[in-house]
Amino acid sequence: MTPESCPIKTTLSMISGKWKLTIIKELLTYESIRFGELMRAIPNISHKVLTDQLRELEDDGLVVRIDYQENPPRVEYSLTKLGVGMVNIMKEIRRWGLFHLLNNKKNPVRCLKCEQCQNNPYGC
Repeated sequence: MTPESCPIKTTLSMISGKWKLTIIKELLTYESIRFGELMRAIPNISHKVLTDQLRELEDDGLVVRIDYQENPPRVEYSLTKLGVGMVNIMKEIRRWGLFHLLNNKKNPVRCLKCEQCQNNPYGC
């Protein structure tokens, strides 16, 4: 198998980046979301970085940008079928992270939001 055909490398190239998994998590939570709402949902991300990350996710076929051609302008983002396919990956990441939080011997942490987010399988 050549590096170009490695499924793990392919997946990692699509989701690598500091914010991509966080963006995917938010898009899994909402059917579609406006840019400003996404900015508010992800504290500490800059306008430029969110724009760049959304463009990369769109280029990779995980996100679709819908421009409604209205005045004032309205643009929404949602996951494509390929993006929605990330749900099992996100559930496993959450499961692993929760296990780590609850079993960290040096610094045990209890996720305070888990009881509140039981209806949200993608994370707190």
